[in-house]
Amino acid sequence: MRIPVRHLSGNVIWTVHGTVWALWRVDGSAHANASRRAKKQRLDSLESLVKQLRGEAMLLSLCPQVNPAGVVEKMTAGVNLGVSERYTRLAHTVLDQLEQLELTGRTDWLAVQLPTSRRQAVGEALRAAKAEVAWQLGLLPAAVSVEDEVERLEQAQDLAASWPSAVRMRPAREAEIMWIYGHSARRGVTEPLLPEDLGAHAVRGRGRSVAALGQVVLAEGGLPAHDDAAEPGSGASRKRRGAARTPVFERRWLSSTTEWGTSFQALLGLSQMPESFVFPGSEYLADVDQFPYPVDWVVRLVVEGGASAEAKSRRQARELAGQFDEYEGETAGPPASIDKAAAGMDEYRERLTSSASEVEVRAMTTLCVWGDSPQEAERRATELRGHFGGNEYVFDRPRGEMENLWYGMLPGARTPRVMVQYAQYLLARDFAMAGPFSGGGLGDDAGPLYGLQLAGGGLRPVHTDFPRAPRENASASAAYVGELGAGKSVAMKSAVYAILAAGRRLGSGGSRGRAVIVDRTPKQEWVKFARACPGETQVITIDNTASVSLDPLRIFDDPQEAQRFTESFLTLLLGMSPMSDEGIALSEATASVLAAPGASLRILAEELTTRGAEDPASRTMARRLGAVARKDLGRALFDETLPVVRTSAADSVVFSVAALALPKKRELEGSRLDRLEFEKSFGRSVMYLIAALCRKIAFARDEEFTAVVWDECWWLTSSPEGCELLLEVVRDGRKHNSGALVGSHDPNDIGPADSEIGQVILGLIPRRFLFRHTDRHLAIRGLRFLGCDPGDEALIAQVTTGLSPINVDDEEKAARAGECLHRDLNGRISGMQILIPADPEAAQAIHSQPLGLAA
Repeated sequence: MRIPVRHLSGNVIWTVHGTVWALWRVDGSAHANASRRAKKQRLDSLESLVKQLRGEAMLLSLCPQVNPAGVVEKMTAGVNLGVSERYTRLAHTVLDQLEQLELTGRTDWLAVQLPTSRRQAVGEALRAAKAEVAWQLGLLPAAVSVEDEVERLEQAQDLAASWPSAVRMRPAREAEIMWIYGHSARRGVTEPLLPEDLGAHAVRGRGRSVAALGQVVLAEGGLPAHDDAAEPGSGASRKRRGAARTPVFERRWLSSTTEWGTSFQALLGLSQMPESFVFPGSEYLADVDQFPYPVDWVVRLVVEGGASAEAKSRRQARELAGQFDEYEGETAGPPASIDKAAAGMDEYRERLTSSASEVEVRAMTTLCVWGDSPQEAERRATELRGHFGGNEYVFDRPRGEMENLWYGMLPGARTPRVMVQYAQYLLARDFAMAGPFSGGGLGDDAGPLYGLQLAGGGLRPVHTDFPRAPRENASASAAYVGELGAGKSVAMKSAVYAILAAGRRLGSGGSRGRAVIVDRTPKQEWVKFARACPGETQVITIDNTASVSLDPLRIFDDPQEAQRFTESFLTLLLGMSPMSDEGIALSEATASVLAAPGASLRILAEELTTRGAEDPASRTMARRLGAVARKDLGRALFDETLPVVRTSAADSVVFSVAALALPKKRELEGSRLDRLEFEKSFGRSVMYLIAALCRKIAFARDEEFTAVVWDECWWLTSSPEGCELLLEVVRDGRKHNSGALVGSHDPNDIGPADSEIGQVILGLIPRRFLFRHTDRHLAIRGLRFLGCDPGDEALIAQVTTGLSPINVDDEEKAARAGECLHRDLNGRISGMQILIPADPEAAQAIHSQPLGLAA
């Protein structure tokens, strides 16, 4: 093999053919599951980019292997492992597990041949020829001059500056370019790792370090010599002897042999496309991520301005017109195909000349798959061809052309003749509908391993660092939506584990991860899980035994907070309007009590009784408070001998409130609220008070990241006061290094659709998770909440039947548990599977199924 690179500097390649190319790394948009509006915006951006290109270019998308050790390094980045013993053990366990899996990613690249004047072209051709002669003579060719390097690097920079900024990209680095050639030769074997530590992978030697990449032996369909080279009796020998028995003309794969082993690759060229395109629906390049194995692809382009392309189209139109003359006198008339072609040509010419910026794109597409054996590569190629063939995209595997197609996927290589034969002529928008650069990752650059991306192409790790958001001036809150048993509570518990286990940071002595949780489950599942997590757990049980005081005037030290939460709590409990005469009387009395030391609800009742001698509203309030104080539940509010909650020492604080009676959702509608039993009114009001206490704990110390966990949060957002409290935690959590993790079956429970504040709440939560919803209407609401197109039937089917399906056998059900659609902090939407922490103690306590049914 001879790689086409003569010299490399920055993102510019000087080739052995006398051409100069520049490469950029493109950020994938991950918009496959986005809304129609977002898809159209991306389509417009790609169309604009294509219209800016001229001459030869190539769009390249590759799936690099992911090093399990690199995943663990990202997991532990910034974590003080010296004081995080369980997280250190977890990291070792994760490393052992990942080494058994095929981890991949997807990277997108844009290569453009730099424009060259006639004089420059002649000079480059002469210098390339001299270099070739020097190589043949065993001499070291002259290096490209520094002046030429600077000129070409500036030219590439100026060229990129004219492209639309909506398609984000950066110049490729020299080590990344070298990786592209190494990856191409070693697909499926011990590949070179895509460099991320750039300082350790700098290219040395003025662009001469690429020669070693050519130590590759390529063989069309394998060679008998390769078969004989294997040790007798070895598995490789048996595989290759089987391959040798296959007729040569049927061996449509390529073997690429290096010192690391032999890679078996099958390449497919796109030979036919549909006559027309629809959007969304024509993104065939995005579809390659739907397969359970990695697929590399390249599209080589020749872009020509509309004016010069129109002249060619006129000649084609005249040729079509001449075909009508050939059938003159034929009673049946010309074939329908000629009429159809003529109509298509007329439309094409009309669109080509409709805009001065329009271009004609000659696109040549190649896909590449690989496997451990020729048979595996063949199977994958056959599956690809069959999938796209059903959508009128025909991919051929031309015999004897695998090596040429392989070279066509290398930046700087000449376009092979076989790819030219497969060229498709398109306009810019039609080509952009193919969906290039729509891959992209999911999650954060580092942080605990939270799941695996369901994007095909092998397994892609998803890191989620919840404390990252406040460090970057964003909200750390997350919302989880799904039906019963879909996995949202398990996902929330996995998030809590990650926050607690990896919360102690290097360089920050007072840092730690904390969680404040409200557990409404009768089995105390959150209590059990918190105790199984790292750190100290404090459980505060709220029931009629009244072991702690819930007096808001004693709980909150800040007078303003005490005034606010006392008024909100009592107006909910006593069923009155804050701006009624009774509400105003309560506010005035509360302010008076807080002006003196030792404020409590008992003293507030006495103050209202005193004021009631002259004020009927105060007298009414005093009577209502007295009625509450006489009930057994009132002891938690009026008994001053009970201790006030103190939670500063615990890593996780769990309020166990299963004994509190709460109203059903339907009982909170309309006038039914006025007829609630006292126990339910008390429970609803106390839950608001507990939520306010959660907020106080979360906002107490800014050096600690604290997650406030409210599962089945309708109990909070059913009142305007609760919505205000949730909004405050979501909006102000960034300032206090905290965030809310909220979950429910319906996004309207998190942000009520009938209130403006509810829409604000949903709008301010960046991380969103949508789990299975077999109910179509709830699935549609969930997609809208996620930011997807709620009318997309494919997405609706995915949510209702495709995520963690329940109508499968137990083995598959367990293997697919935790699947969801996720919108990450960067707004990217893709499928993922939540991973249970690889901590035996936590994993045993994470499920909520009845005993014996947990997976």
